[in-house]
Amino acid sequence: MRIAGWDFFLLTAPVFAIRQYGNFPNQMETSLQDLLGAINDGRVLTPDVFGALDCDEILESRENEGDFDERWNKCMTSVEKGWAEEEPTQDVELLIDEIREISFEIANHATEQHDLASHISDDFDLFARVIVLERHDAFAEALWEAYENGEIPSPATLNE
Repeated sequence: MRIAGWDFFLLTAPVFAIRQYGNFPNQMETSLQDLLGAINDGRVLTPDVFGALDCDEILESRENEGDFDERWNKCMTSVEKGWAEEEPTQDVELLIDEIREISFEIANHATEQHDLASHISDDFDLFARVIVLERHDAFAEALWEAYENGEIPSPATLNE
C-alpha cells in the first residue's frame, strides 16, 4: 500500500515527548506502522502466547469476571466518540483493517477459536484507534502491556 505525503507523516511520526528518551518496555506503540511491526516482527501474538492457552477460560473471564468487559466497552465507547470526530483518511482506515485482519488470522490459526480471535482483533482495533487519536488510556495501555508480556488480556493478567 502506498501512503503519500502528510498521511505518511501522520502515520509514522513518533510522539516526540514519548520517543525522545527511547522505547520503554510495555509502552504502547505510537504509530500504526509500529503497531503493525510489533505484530509482524513477533513482539506480540507469538506462538508461545497460544501454546497452553485455555481459550474458553479466557473468553469466560473476559466476559464475566470482574469489570473487565465493562471497562473494555467504556474504553471503546470513548474512543468511538473521538473517532467520529476524527475523519480518518482512507489510508488510515485500510491500515487499521490490515492490523485487525492480521491479528485475527494469527489468533484464529493458533487457536482455531473464532470468538477469541475476534476479541483479540477488537483489542488491536482499539490500540490502532487510540494511536491515531493520540490518546492515553490506562485500560488500553494495560491491555497492551499484557500482550507485550506474552499474555492474552483477561482479568487475571490485569490483576483485577
